[in-house]
Amino acid sequence: MRALPWLPTILGVAALAVFTIVTIVRLTPDHAQTLPPPEPPFALPGTTSGPQAPVSLIPSTDPTMPATPTTDPTSPDPKPTSRAMPAVITPSRATTTEPARPILVSGHYHVLNSYADNFIGEVLLSNRTGAEQHWTVTLTYPGNLRTSWLESLPQPTLVQRGHTFTWTSSVPLAAGSSGRLRFQFDKVNGSETPGDCTVNWSACT
Repeated sequence: MRALPWLPTILGVAALAVFTIVTIVRLTPDHAQTLPPPEPPFALPGTTSGPQAPVSLIPSTDPTMPATPTTDPTSPDPKPTSRAMPAVITPSRATTTEPARPILVSGHYHVLNSYADNFIGEVLLSNRTGAEQHWTVTLTYPGNLRTSWLESLPQPTLVQRGHTFTWTSSVPLAAGSSGRLRFQFDKVNGSETPGDCTVNWSACT
């Protein structure tokens, strides 16, 4: 009868031992419960199953779009680079000199007679070519022209524009011959020298 107080303790220890043994037996490989195989992953139509590529949280860059350079706000502004301007070469213009006109009819001016208020001048025309030549005499003088004539030849035509007088031959001057164009002017300030004298646009001598 004295052993009855320890009966509950003994029963508890026995139950604990039985539970421990049952647990060990269940954890052995022979008695391990076989789990069912995992179901295949669900895939949407048009997609392939298999390991999925990891999703990147960095925005992708379109290879067809140029990359936008990043600017460091702390870096100083880039200094503009100076570009050398190309040298501009201007081609030199070739200066052409007009060939001198051949003197077909030459002229020599001189004074024949001088008076107190007028004078008679002459332009001696000479054709030194082998062919007959027409001629034009231009004379500039500020005085009044009293008269003019061509010695021993048909008279030329005369045109006056201000103080410029132009005589043009009516017939050509024969080859190797000469002619005498004479004129009488009122003097101006005692001068007997014309401002300009040309024969066929060549200066008189």
